[in-house]
Amino acid sequence: MARVLNRAVILLGVLLTATACLPVTSKSPIGTTAGYKADPRLTGVWKVDSREASGYFAFFPQADGSTRVVLLEPSSPGDKGGWMVFDVHTATLGADRYMDASELEEDGKPPGQKLAHMPVLYRFGADGSLALYLMDEDAAKAAIKTGGIAGMVKPGQFGDVVLTATPAALDAYVQSPAGHALFKKPTEILERVKP
Repeated sequence: MARVLNRAVILLGVLLTATACLPVTSKSPIGTTAGYKADPRLTGVWKVDSREASGYFAFFPQADGSTRVVLLEPSSPGDKGGWMVFDVHTATLGADRYMDASELEEDGKPPGQKLAHMPVLYRFGADGSLALYLMDEDAAKAAIKTGGIAGMVKPGQFGDVVLTATPAALDAYVQSPAGHALFKKPTEILERVKP
């Protein structure tokens, strides 16, 4: 995991910053009050190509209604690349679609520091693109500090954020204007790879 956290690589459509901060995670999965239903529009291979990173996301629907997501960072000169596998559940809350993403594997091994229950808002663009939004870390810290949502900021230089709200409270909060505002801007925009 250290290799992944020490460079900007793709994490479910979200780039970890060079500061090695983890994305906002939650003790509770997002979307449980609405019920999970696989989104067939995600199925297939998507590409991200930005200044920060490039790679591919393959979304595979599973028989249990979840989606398996394989992230591939191609090798480049001086870097062997890598891959990660996530278990994703999708749900509709209000007018928006969310993913609850949990890491299963990194480069063929169990992750050193498992990322569980990452809330990801996603939207499809008119051009067919897929925009992924993570919670803004500073906005989440402020919401915790003011009592908007239950959570904790871990000690240390970067103070990773973990939401501790119940599933019902988390789902209700992200549908409120204050909760919706935590997803400030797309972290990454993906383009579908045509077969």
